[in-house]
Amino acid sequence: MLIAGLVMIGFGISLLPIMLTSKSDLAQIKGTLRGAHIYITTAPGRYGNGGKKSELIFYLNGHLQKYALVEHIGGAYRNEEYEKILKGLQRADSISVWVRKREVDDYQPVVFQIDSDNKTLLDFKTVRRDKSPMTVFLLLTGLGSLFVYLWLVRRSGNKSKNA
Repeated sequence: MLIAGLVMIGFGISLLPIMLTSKSDLAQIKGTLRGAHIYITTAPGRYGNGGKKSELIFYLNGHLQKYALVEHIGGAYRNEEYEKILKGLQRADSISVWVRKREVDDYQPVVFQIDSDNKTLLDFKTVRRDKSPMTVFLLLTGLGSLFVYLWLVRRSGNKSKNA
């Protein structure tokens, strides 16, 4: 329980920066589309019944970065949201990608918003909102696991003193 709790808390903390990022922390990168594709892959799971993962990967002319959106889609064979974003990217004359200022030079920065020809394809609020439930779940479950572990350790310590 201790290890599971610590791992969940660790993952929850790793998602916190996304939830806590504000619009003023972002930088806009402008360019034209060099290439974009959607990949659907099967993620391995227990007992061979893993779900599917959808990745939208795109590149901008004049920039070395790889921009990627990743979402688990369960048993679906398509990701309609990513298909809509892909079509918007392919039709655009100009694309703006919003990333954290400190990640502007990273090879694969976290994408917070995508605009094409002054139209928003992926909204900043949506990215933050989509990560919120998972972050809260991981943190609460991790803390709960630690609490139960500490309670059991304390309880077994009291039993040995009373014996």
